[in-house]
Amino acid sequence: MRTGLKLIFAVVVLTVFAVGQEPVPHAQKGSILDAVSLPGQMWSANGTPSPFEKNNVLSQTYFEQDATVFSTWNNSLSLTAYTSFSTTVDTNGYSWNNKVQPSSGIKLNKYFRSGIVSVATGYSYEDRFIQDKSSKAGARVDFVQYWFGWNPVSNPKSRLPGSSWGIVGHFSPMERGDLIEQAYLTQGVVARRFGHVALIPYSEITLGHDAHGVDWENKAIYGSGAKAAISSGEFYTDFGVGILHENRFKSGQSANGIKLFTDFCYAWSLFGRKGH
Repeated sequence: MRTGLKLIFAVVVLTVFAVGQEPVPHAQKGSILDAVSLPGQMWSANGTPSPFEKNNVLSQTYFEQDATVFSTWNNSLSLTAYTSFSTTVDTNGYSWNNKVQPSSGIKLNKYFRSGIVSVATGYSYEDRFIQDKSSKAGARVDFVQYWFGWNPVSNPKSRLPGSSWGIVGHFSPMERGDLIEQAYLTQGVVARRFGHVALIPYSEITLGHDAHGVDWENKAIYGSGAKAAISSGEFYTDFGVGILHENRFKSGQSANGIKLFTDFCYAWSLFGRKGH
């Protein structure tokens, strides 16, 4: 447990100091300094991300709409009300991978040139729908999260696109009282461009830890591969293949596997105002 927590802490701290500090897991075009009145985002990640869960195709979709209540420092600090909805399904039928989770609350956001840090509190309802009625729960959620992206693919001069996200807190009503920490880091190299499409060899690492010792929450997954990425404005998508190795800290087991994936994300700003 201590080893996993130290690894997660190291990734978060190194990322913060390296770049100046939902998860949209991709480098996007331009700055995220645009604190606006009705910002929103959605993303979808699909593929085989866990070598430990052999041949399991996982699909995650997330949607969030915010409303700015207050902003200052030329819109680089804001208070927003948010409403979000996430769905997760898989082909193997694991209870933790088949759920819907609507949430709402407030966030305090600090915007940087390449990313955002948010502190949030609210209420969330989680339904793990392939189990019985006892698999449903609602509870208060509290968490801190960040996202940073650098050298965005949309910039034709960028050669080293990368991104990182992390979250720590109580954000699963079904795992009530469980402090969960997750972090992700990826770094790529643009090998060649074909118009708006970039061919990118990449490396990645995903870290997870929790206080209750749940096996699927305590892990390290790392590997490398190649992907084709398309970025235009606030739209980003990629698809690719990689080789991964996964360690489960609690059980002490490990596995290797091939990752096939396709991702999509989009951000919008309705009736907004921009600042720096």
